[in-house]
Order: sequence, then C-alpha cells, then structure tokens
Amino acid sequence: MASLDPAKVIRRVRQRLELSQEALSRLLNATKGAVQHWERGRNNPDLARLLVLRQLCAPGPERRELDALIRQTQAQVAPLPSGRQFPAGKGKRTGRPGRALPLYPSENFALLRREKLRLERQVSKLRSALDRRGEQLRILEDLATDLQRQMARLRAGQPDKDDAPRSPSPSTAS
Repeated sequence: MASLDPAKVIRRVRQRLELSQEALSRLLNATKGAVQHWERGRNNPDLARLLVLRQLCAPGPERRELDALIRQTQAQVAPLPSGRQFPAGKGKRTGRPGRALPLYPSENFALLRREKLRLERQVSKLRSALDRRGEQLRILEDLATDLQRQMARLRAGQPDKDDAPRSPSPSTAS
C-alpha cells in the first residue's frame, strides 16, 4: 500500500468541511498552530483526532483518503490485536447525512467527557466573573446617580442634605 501524505489529506478534509484552520482546531481540541503543522507536514495528528475528524467528514473521496490515513497511522502507532485494522466505512448511521456513530466510543466519550468538564469549569469561572462585574457595575451606577443628584442640588442652590443646618429638636427648644 502506498504511503499517504497526511498533510494533503488533512487539508483536503478541512477544505471539504469548509472550515478554517482555527475552526478545525476548536473541533479537534487542538491549537491552530498544530493544525498548521499538520497541513505543512511537520507533525501528524494522533489517532484519536483522526477518528474525530472522520466523524465530521461526509462520505466521499476525502473520507476514503482519511480512512486510509487512519489505517496507516494505526499500523504505525497502535496496531490492533490479531492484525485487525480500522474498519473503513463501518458504523451505524445516525440519521444525519454523512455522520456516523463513533467506532471506538470509549475513546471518544473520554475525550468528550474531559472537554465537557473543562468547558463547565470555564463557564463557571466566567459566570462568577460576570457576577462580580455586575455587582461592581451596580455600585458604580448607584454612586453616579448620587453624584448627579448632588450636582443638581448644588446647581439649584439648595444645600446638600449632609451640609444642611439642623434645626433644634423640640425637646431642647425653650
């Protein structure tokens, strides 16, 4: 079997999906630089990312090339026991055109679970930061309203409530 050029396959699949390098990097939980390195042939994506990429790719020539690249990578990195290979084109359909269920669900679920936990932590941090900023904004708005009232009183020639002379209480008056 002739060796495939992973850089060309990754680029063709990305272009078929009509994604930028940055968008693909987000989908694969990688950096934009990593995708650039893959497409330039400096590095190759790991098997888990190739499997996720396969799930995103609709059936066609790019997906067949990706399947061949997965088999090639699998043979180099992590051969299956007893000479089994990545089953190209297998997997149950989900009802959506071009989308197949994961062939190796435990790997994909673990990746998705980690990503979900990371995103939940990030959302939690962002919510608490938003709450703090909201409280700070409320305080600043209250201060601005008080200052506007004081400025309006001063312009009108009325003394400020704090500066107004106090009248004697009825019990101290003679």
